[in-house]
Amino acid sequence: MSKETIHIILKFWKVLQHWAISSSSKHCSRFVYMLFGLMWMIPNCLLLAQNQGTTALSFIEVPAGARSIAMGEAYVAVVDDHSALYWNPAGMTHVSGNQAGFQYTEWFVDTQLSYASAVIGLDKGFIGAHLYLFDGGLMDVTTLYYPEGTGEQFSVQDISLGLSYARALTDKFSMGGTLKLVQSRIWRMRASSLALDLGFQYQTPLERLNLGFSITNFGSEMRLDGDNTFVRIDQDPQTAGDNDGIPANLYIKSWDLPLIFRIGFDYHVIETLDHSVRIATDAVYPNNNSNYVNMGMEYGYRDIVFIRSGYAHLFLTDNYGQGHFRTGIGLQLSNKLQFDFSYSERGDLGSVNTLGLSVNF
Repeated sequence: MSKETIHIILKFWKVLQHWAISSSSKHCSRFVYMLFGLMWMIPNCLLLAQNQGTTALSFIEVPAGARSIAMGEAYVAVVDDHSALYWNPAGMTHVSGNQAGFQYTEWFVDTQLSYASAVIGLDKGFIGAHLYLFDGGLMDVTTLYYPEGTGEQFSVQDISLGLSYARALTDKFSMGGTLKLVQSRIWRMRASSLALDLGFQYQTPLERLNLGFSITNFGSEMRLDGDNTFVRIDQDPQTAGDNDGIPANLYIKSWDLPLIFRIGFDYHVIETLDHSVRIATDAVYPNNNSNYVNMGMEYGYRDIVFIRSGYAHLFLTDNYGQGHFRTGIGLQLSNKLQFDFSYSERGDLGSVNTLGLSVNF
């Protein structure tokens, strides 16, 4: 990530925070609209020049939350539950009371994704914590001399562990941030980094229309380190009698984190006692792929049964393993318990199901 990119992001956030706090409601509205328009252009300038497929820790690009996935992953302006810690930390300000949630995804080739998060309301703001884990299971160690295995096994695990804080600066404007530790482990190799997520949500003067914006995974590069790179080499294999076992360490390159800009809107089409319909659209600007758009909707009946559907990764030309179609349901089992399910079509790789449970306490 270039210094110019870092400078622009930090400057932009500082100006946004200053205006949100100091401006009048009318001026703040105008300013947020202006910034929202600029946001659609800034990521293009920052990210189009980046290389594709050249970032580490790709598991944190896999969306968290069965509800959000079912809505086509268009969620940055919608999020109002514990999954805000993944999508947009400002969404914590819309959680009623305290809430915890759990998610399980059976990923490809017998790997699993698990996500857990909790949000607690304070007198001034909200705090939250999350744990996101990718488990690749155990695999056999093979070498050129032992292609069937050496008898050893190794594991692959990635983890994201973070703390979040969010606060409503006005009755219409909220901001939040997450500081997280991300780590990747492969056999006896490990890489770690600190990352930052920032976001805001804004309820516009236009009735039922909300805007959202987030920057996620803003952090330093990662490089694997461990004893699996220790080797012995012969600097001159053609010469006899020299030292043919010089200790050496293979060079491992550093890689950026998958920085993602999300900009979106959420519009409540229908809001009655019996029925509700909302639609959402996100524009997504990753630093390791082309830009794309997610779209989704949610229908609710008496706030008990929810039907969701969406279409993800529109305009993404190289859609390997991403798929497009998303759908799912939600059931409000009680005042304190909600169950969610999502189905994701993943192109040539098949499909993925995600189960989620939310608890209010």
